[in-house]
Amino acid sequence: MEKDFQDIQQLDSEENVRQVTGDEEQGPHRQNLRTENPFWEGQPPSQPFPHRLCSRFHLSLLALGFNVLLLVAICVTSSQSIQLQAELQTLKEAFSNLSSSTLMEIQALGFHGGGTDDKLTSLRANLEKQQQDLKADHSTLLLHLKHFPLDLRSLTCQLAFLQSNGTECCPVNWVQHGGSCYWFSRTGMTWAEADKYCQLENAHLLVINSWEEQVRKFTWIGLTDRDGSWKWVDGTEYRNNYQNWAITQPDNWQGHELGGGEDCAEILSDGRWNDNFCLQVNRWACEKSRNITH
Repeated sequence: MEKDFQDIQQLDSEENVRQVTGDEEQGPHRQNLRTENPFWEGQPPSQPFPHRLCSRFHLSLLALGFNVLLLVAICVTSSQSIQLQAELQTLKEAFSNLSSSTLMEIQALGFHGGGTDDKLTSLRANLEKQQQDLKADHSTLLLHLKHFPLDLRSLTCQLAFLQSNGTECCPVNWVQHGGSCYWFSRTGMTWAEADKYCQLENAHLLVINSWEEQVRKFTWIGLTDRDGSWKWVDGTEYRNNYQNWAITQPDNWQGHELGGGEDCAEILSDGRWNDNFCLQVNRWACEKSRNITH
């Protein structure tokens, strides 16, 4: 180790000697260049070899740390999954053995007289209680198994945040596209109810800024003229921005049974926009920035 350090010092000394010699040979010429051009265009002085060595060593340590963290997370989640599966199998075997032994006892009691009815009633009550307990344990285990992928996804998201130096991921069940996350409903609501739902998710109704963001699903979008002019719910400028209205739309049709015009925008099955009655029940889509993970 001491010999390597002496070699590094010798290399550094030789580089300094060469720099001094080069400066003495080209001194007048360089002074002229500095006088003629106020912005020096030469190469910046290189860092000493020990500094470069330390910088690479720190980067290697950082990469090694991230890899070790990822390996530990994978090992922990795999161990938990195996343990949960083993517990579920143990519960199934215990239930099967209990049912078999109880049936055998009931059959044996059939051959005896006297207080067999009371014993049979007690055994049945005991069996029902044990079955209920096993069902409760089984439901709890299934709940843990159901949430296991969510926990794994959350852990993966946090690791991605660390490894990408600040780039976060979309929440569970949201679709990532570009710099945003999208969620599409499977049920229907009025436009106002859908808008409130997205706000509770720290998001807003879908805002379409380009053809690449255009979806082809029958759904509400965050565009309304309830205040007299068409506006996007997130404040995006409407008049000079992307628009994809269907032919003759918006027409503000007044023929609805409940009265009133069409003040809320929706997407038709072909991707074109249509203005519709805001109390109509439609599916909806929410949008949020990708750097929100909850």
